[in-house]
Amino acid sequence: METAQTPISLVERKKYETEKPHPVAPGIWWVGCIDETSGQSQNPYLLMDDDEAVLINPGSCARQHHQLVCGKVDSLIPPERIHYIVVHHNDPQRCAALPQAEKRAGRTVRIYAPTAAVESVRHYGCTSPIVPLDNGDSIILKSGRTIDFYATPDLPMIGSGFFYDGRTKTIFSGNLFGFIPGDWNLFAPPLSWQSLIPPVSGAAASKKALLCALNKIERLAPERICPQQGPIIDDDIDRYIEAIRKLEADI
Repeated sequence: METAQTPISLVERKKYETEKPHPVAPGIWWVGCIDETSGQSQNPYLLMDDDEAVLINPGSCARQHHQLVCGKVDSLIPPERIHYIVVHHNDPQRCAALPQAEKRAGRTVRIYAPTAAVESVRHYGCTSPIVPLDNGDSIILKSGRTIDFYATPDLPMIGSGFFYDGRTKTIFSGNLFGFIPGDWNLFAPPLSWQSLIPPVSGAAASKKALLCALNKIERLAPERICPQQGPIIDDDIDRYIEAIRKLEADI
């Protein structure tokens, strides 16, 4: 009889101050915040490449959240260095602050969103055109570095997808791999089956959609997965993928 795995508390990893930005890979920073009301984290990320920067999911426009994200970005770079803003889908918790982020970045900023989400994202009131992204499209930075987009149709909603930075082998996974632990920390512990249950029950539209997304991620062999909610996974990635496959067996 197989022994049940004991969940490992997030307390066992180093604690991180939520008021500060934190590096997650060379040139990539977590600039998010914690929503004390819901207990959920909001995870905007800032990717810096020479004199350019990419802001991924600017987050909520609620004053207490947006000011904290802005303060973290400003502590790292002048906001006008943000040349690109990208969003995974049209969830207001992830991109309601688009107009404010656009204004701070200045007139040269380019905004990207999955094609199916462009029509709804534009209603947040941005003045810049929103560049649509289809599966396999890339955002090409001045240095030649690419941020690649992979569509995950219907997961968790029409127009979703994830982004991949090949230089650092980092996936910005959107809703995929996001979860709500009881004790937040920036990085996830070694595989904890208990913490994986919440996302799968609500984020996956179908087993087919989920398996397609997991297969795409597995082929990229990432070194870390940065979700838009919950801790970053930088260890046991293969086991997390397999665990989600098993938890979703009955979808």
